Amino acid sequence: MNKQDKKARQFPHRAAQGLWITGLLFFIALGLEFLYIRSYQVHYFISKDGYLYTNIAESFLQGKGLVNTVNFAEGANQVMQAIPKNRDYIIGPVYPLLLALIYGIFGLKNYTMVVAVLHAVLGAGSAVLAYKTGELIFGRRYAWIPYLLTLGYPLFAFWGMYILTEVTYVFAIWLFLYCLARYARDVARPKLRTLLILGAVIGLANLVRPLLLLYFPVLGFWIFWMKGWRLKAALRDFCLIVLMTVIVMSPWWIRNELKYHQFIAATNYGSYEFYLGNNPRTITNVYFVFDQPSYDPAVKERIDKLPVEEQEKEYKSLGVSYILSHPVLFVERTIAKEKNLFWKPVSPPEGQEYKMKGDFLDKWYLLLGAAGIVLSLARLKKYSFLLLYILYYSFVVSMITVVSGGRYRLPVMPAMILLGSLFFVVLLKGIGKILGVEQRAGRRA
Repeated sequence: MNKQDKKARQFPHRAAQGLWITGLLFFIALGLEFLYIRSYQVHYFISKDGYLYTNIAESFLQGKGLVNTVNFAEGANQVMQAIPKNRDYIIGPVYPLLLALIYGIFGLKNYTMVVAVLHAVLGAGSAVLAYKTGELIFGRRYAWIPYLLTLGYPLFAFWGMYILTEVTYVFAIWLFLYCLARYARDVARPKLRTLLILGAVIGLANLVRPLLLLYFPVLGFWIFWMKGWRLKAALRDFCLIVLMTVIVMSPWWIRNELKYHQFIAATNYGSYEFYLGNNPRTITNVYFVFDQPSYDPAVKERIDKLPVEEQEKEYKSLGVSYILSHPVLFVERTIAKEKNLFWKPVSPPEGQEYKMKGDFLDKWYLLLGAAGIVLSLARLKKYSFLLLYILYYSFVVSMITVVSGGRYRLPVMPAMILLGSLFFVVLLKGIGKILGVEQRAGRRA
């Protein structure tokens, strides 16, 4: 029997073994997700955004499309109340459609099953993707490290108790990083399928939250670098990825153009937060919106009299104008917001206020990721896609608005966990070499 025949016979066996291991890891992770959910002794948490997503999902099930029919505001005793609709909120369709699937199976407003089924499955899937990505980067021997670190990060579990997009977006980011790792492994001759899947994943991630829309310049530079500065080969890969992203997102664009007669990439709100984060009054170490004297009262009074669509355009225009007229100050203040807010660990008072569990581990995960970043510099090209994503995401989020770390840092934690895993990989390899030397010395003696 020749070598090719042996490989052909071994391949189905290895594929079946890999599928069995993946399934086992998924069900172990799913079991731990259920333990996390039970440990909170509540079925779910829901906020204004959660009610809005639910309303859109209900409208879809009732045949009205992905639209909101009411708005929500906080009433007496911090109880959320439905109020007459005063604006249309256009939100990426992925999460409302997933909610519609759960409500269609288990009944409308079944928030418990959203957490117990949808979020638990996506959380377990994220852990499996951590294992598969670790397998590509570190090898099968060490792939269990990012798997366990993902399951052990308490904020993934905590925010999974909320009817919010967090778990869905973190899963999309894990899928994105896994596809990038596959591309990096085969960068010399990547398969067409790899390029198309990567583009599709970017498109889907943007339809959950549009935070990767600005990533393409970074992605283009990275591909150009990985290709050894060969422009033609880099352009081929980059254009195919962008084309697939456009194909995935275009039905949403067409729908918005037909319904609202304007181009809406993913959402139609957020300009006020953008203005909050980009004007001379912004405080760079306080994240709570009502603590921010971030607007000129006279300007706000004038804008609040405009229709909602005009308000969004005006706030966006003011934010962009500030950035263009103060480019150096803009960068300085964005970096200050990164340092003071985005990368700041969850504090004990904040953890107690939100009734988090295990929140003290957040700072250790950040330190572990930082150690991995330092170690990765020794093999920069191999880990560059993680480093560039971390730099991009933290800067963009800090640029857009004024936010705290905890929740808004969740999508960057998959990359931090992978780099944190590098610390343990280096440590275990070092211990293995030391033990190997000692064993050889003992045999010689």
